[in-house]
Amino acid sequence: MSNHPVLSLPIPSAIPGICWPIVPTPMAAQVLSQLYYFATSEYFSSAQLLEMQFLQLVELINFARKTVPYYREKLAHLPIITHAEQLREVWHQIPVLTRLDLQQAKDGIFSQEPLPSHEPSELMTSTGSTGMPVTVKGNVATQFFWNALTLRDHIWHKHEFNKTFAVIRFTENVAARPPLGAIFDNWGPATYRVVPTGKCHHLTISTTEEEVKWLQDVNPHYLNCNPSTLREITQYFAAHGGIPSNLSMIHTNSEIVEPELRKLVKDVLHIPLVDTYSTKELGYLALQCPEHEHYHVQSENVVVEILDDQGQPCEVDEPGRVVVTGLHNFASPLIRYFVGDYAIRGGACSCGRGLPVIKNILGRQRNMLKMPDGRHVWPSFTSNGLRLMDIFAGRQFQVVQKALTEIQINLAYSKPFSKEQEAALMSPLTIIFDYPFKFTFNYLDKIERGPGGKYEDFKCEVV
Repeated sequence: MSNHPVLSLPIPSAIPGICWPIVPTPMAAQVLSQLYYFATSEYFSSAQLLEMQFLQLVELINFARKTVPYYREKLAHLPIITHAEQLREVWHQIPVLTRLDLQQAKDGIFSQEPLPSHEPSELMTSTGSTGMPVTVKGNVATQFFWNALTLRDHIWHKHEFNKTFAVIRFTENVAARPPLGAIFDNWGPATYRVVPTGKCHHLTISTTEEEVKWLQDVNPHYLNCNPSTLREITQYFAAHGGIPSNLSMIHTNSEIVEPELRKLVKDVLHIPLVDTYSTKELGYLALQCPEHEHYHVQSENVVVEILDDQGQPCEVDEPGRVVVTGLHNFASPLIRYFVGDYAIRGGACSCGRGLPVIKNILGRQRNMLKMPDGRHVWPSFTSNGLRLMDIFAGRQFQVVQKALTEIQINLAYSKPFSKEQEAALMSPLTIIFDYPFKFTFNYLDKIERGPGGKYEDFKCEVV
């Protein structure tokens, strides 16, 4: 790891997991050299990974303090950092950066002396699904690592590049609207500069019926979509059949993947669900392990800390705040940035990779249920064999905690429940939510998605 991506190494003669034709370009040489390094670094021990990360962090901290106005002030209390061990000793003296801090910093988070080899830069703004959109800069270095880690994900999950990909996500591209969607000759910039691929089909988020018809017509080998979109599509296939014959793997991102969704996909589609954890501001944070359902932190790209309420590192199986430092963005460094999510730290993985494990991604604080006894818990929507998706017969739902003892359930139903049916649901709902909340039903034609097409199946409005 260094403050410059690898740009001059020759194409290696062999890289584990790669057995496809290579596009003979300088970009291919750069990315493949990084993949060659990844094939080794992912098996480093945790101590080796930390050593390499802190060597890079010394460069990042000194650069930020010198050229970034925000950090010139925030890091003024630190001594001059000359080596990695010194930085490790004072690391927890660096204040956590919040989304509010980032918003208020504005241009003060940008380097006034960006590295020429990393330019050009461009502004990137998050979707604002938290209600607090933030803007940072991305550049050649951040795009380089995004491309390389995308290829790592393809390699880990043994994708065949000559197959077809389909993507359903919110886009304003008119060509991506139903019924045909947009068609591209390749899978995108992370792949086409390195390896020939099959076509990629794009559809903007629409109705479930339109999405299903489009998938049946396209019949892709791989599909990428939000978990909420996947749930609705899978429930449709469970009720009506017609699963595309080529479909062999589902990829998800942007929202939380609940265990119930993984089970639904396994039971109905009989194919793997592979999730990724990323943010607009920092790129890839973690990829799903090729052998398990948990995630491996992409330590070559980011430092991920999972911290308790006192700011101390969580133990294995303990939930905490996800605090991230990007290792290669010298245009707008994000150091100890609380991305807004909570997650559970995992133990060592039996796959042999030394990359740290995130056992489960829990979501944002507003996705926590506040219990009347003072506890804050993550609703699972499953208890004692009861599942919310079954109770609502596969219809789209959204649970909103309105008050400490009141929960409103929004349902996209063509026909509302009768009063008797609502009354009959009180007992199973009490079991699932582990408390006799006052449950009310709100019937809608459609439950609207948030910014960027994201969907929250639970949110707490209790202050």
